[in-house]
Amino acid sequence: TLAGGTVVVSNTSVTANTRIFLMCQTPGGTPGFLRVSTRTAATSFTILSSSGTDTSVVGWLLVEPG
Repeated sequence: TLAGGTVVVSNTSVTANTRIFLMCQTPGGTPGFLRVSTRTAATSFTILSSSGTDTSVVGWLLVEPG
């Protein structure tokens, strides 16, 4: 769930090459466009909305390119 348009997702599976797909599951606040702003391999990634008042629930899917 976004707070102020951002959330850090802890996930040890993420790598520098992971494709991260984002989907709004439940809109909240003022929904914006979603993107991954940062990632730290084997640790986490950060989801950022273009709206600073976005409180949406976001689903994500990790795909490791083969």
